[in-house]
Amino acid sequence: MNDTDTFPSAVLPTGTPADDSTLETLDKRVIGERNRTDVLTWLARFGWLTGRMVAALVWPDAAQSQAMARRMLKALADDKLIISRPLPKGGAAYLLSAKGARLLTEQTGHPAESGNTLALGNPVHRACSNWYLIRAVQQGLEIVTEHEIASERGPCRVLKGKQADGLVIADDGACTWLECEHSAKSRPERHKTVALVQDCLGGERQVEIAPGLWLARLAVVATNEQALRWMAASFLDAHRTGLLRDSQVAEVDACLLPVSESLVPGDAVDGNLWWDVLVPAMS
Repeated sequence: MNDTDTFPSAVLPTGTPADDSTLETLDKRVIGERNRTDVLTWLARFGWLTGRMVAALVWPDAAQSQAMARRMLKALADDKLIISRPLPKGGAAYLLSAKGARLLTEQTGHPAESGNTLALGNPVHRACSNWYLIRAVQQGLEIVTEHEIASERGPCRVLKGKQADGLVIADDGACTWLECEHSAKSRPERHKTVALVQDCLGGERQVEIAPGLWLARLAVVATNEQALRWMAASFLDAHRTGLLRDSQVAEVDACLLPVSESLVPGDAVDGNLWWDVLVPAMS
C-alpha cells in the first residue's frame, strides 16, 4: 500500500510533498539561499575573492561553476550586498558591502565586517595564500585565512616574530603554518622563517599556538621557482651550519603554486623541502 492509498491527495494541503513541482521550487530556493550565505561567508573570511575563487569554494564539483559564480555575484551586487574593485592586471575582486556584512551578521550571529576600507595588498601574494587554502577546503580541512589572521580574528597573529599567511588545521588540532613567497625576501626576513622552524618544530615538542591547536608543520608556498630557490637556500645554510636538524627540515612542505598576474592558478607541485629539494641539492 502506498501513501496515497492511506492519505488521498485531496486531503493534503497545497505545497506538501504531493506537489513535486513545488518541492523542486522550494529545494532550489533553499539551495540558492544557502549558496548566497556561503558566498558572503567566504568573502567575510578571506577579505576578498575573485569570481574564480568563489566558484572553487562554493561549487567545486559543478561543471558550470564559474558561470554559477558569475550569476550569484551579479545578483549579490544588484542587491548591494557586495562591492567589486578592479585588479591591477584585469578582472575584479569582490568584497562584502556594509549591507552584506549586516545581513551576514543577522543570519549567522557572528560579527562580519564590511570590506569598504579594506586594502587589497599584494594581489598575487594574497592569491597564492587564497588558492592554497581553497585547495585545503576542497580536501575537507579547516583553515584560517590570511585576512582573519591579519585582522586578529585567528587563533594567533604572530609567533617568533612571524605572521602566518594562513593556517591549515587537521582534525587533531595539528596546524600547518603557511608561508607564501612571490618575490625574493631579504635575508633577515627569510631567517625569521628558519628561526620559526628551529624553535618550534622537530622532536617531541608541541608548541601550542592556541587552546587545542599546536604547530605541526610549515608549508613554503611559492608562485615561482626563484622565490622558492631563495627560501630553500636559507634553509640549506641553516642546515649546513647546524642550526637545523634533518628531522626539522623534513617537517617543512614545499609547494610550487604558479599564479598568473590575473590571479589564475596553475598546476601545483607538492613536495617536501628536505627530501625533494635539499637532499637532491646536496647530492
